Amino acid sequence: MKKIGHYLFYLMEIVVVFALYNTLQYFYFYPNIFDFGQAESFILALSTVLVFWMAFLFYKGQLEDKNEWGFNEAPHWRWHKVLVAFAGFFLMQLLYIVIMSAIGGGISQNQQNLNDLQETAGPTYKIMVAAIAPICEETIFRGMFFNLFFSHASQLNKWIGILASGFFFAFAHNPFWSPYLIVYWMMGSVLAWVYMTTKDLRYSMMTHIMWNLLSLIG
Repeated sequence: MKKIGHYLFYLMEIVVVFALYNTLQYFYFYPNIFDFGQAESFILALSTVLVFWMAFLFYKGQLEDKNEWGFNEAPHWRWHKVLVAFAGFFLMQLLYIVIMSAIGGGISQNQQNLNDLQETAGPTYKIMVAAIAPICEETIFRGMFFNLFFSHASQLNKWIGILASGFFFAFAHNPFWSPYLIVYWMMGSVLAWVYMTTKDLRYSMMTHIMWNLLSLIG
């Protein structure tokens, strides 16, 4: 019974952070909807800091409770881990080209919605996509996800967790049974591989940021 309560508590934390992140997205994608005037930038910045603080607080609290994998241990910056982040970025590009060629190209509904938003939201859209989304999504879909479902360190858990993390990431971005679900699944799985290889969210965030910046430039 204690174990069930433990998992439910972790699940509740994920739901809370995910809900806050979605609300924050709404503020960034529709910045003028509440008409805060001159206080808008301050409110947006404060809300972002609060969401980050809560997400990292929950994540670190989970690691203090159980951390068989050795996540987030110092020293945090290592050159070989930076190389893993870049390897993940280039692997995503390669697999993206292969998968998109196989399914005949096109664009997912999620990406079309983002493209439409980019035309109306202005600079706040780019801030969300380039930095805030990768940080929040990696904390949720990699960090908190593995702490909840795959906290026991084993090779089987590692690879099942990578694929499962990728799938939940894909379904959150493309909740339709379409070929584009495979694209997002690939992306989420590569990001999970970076996280599990480096044992540090900083590097999957780095890969995610590079990928999203590429989409903004393109």
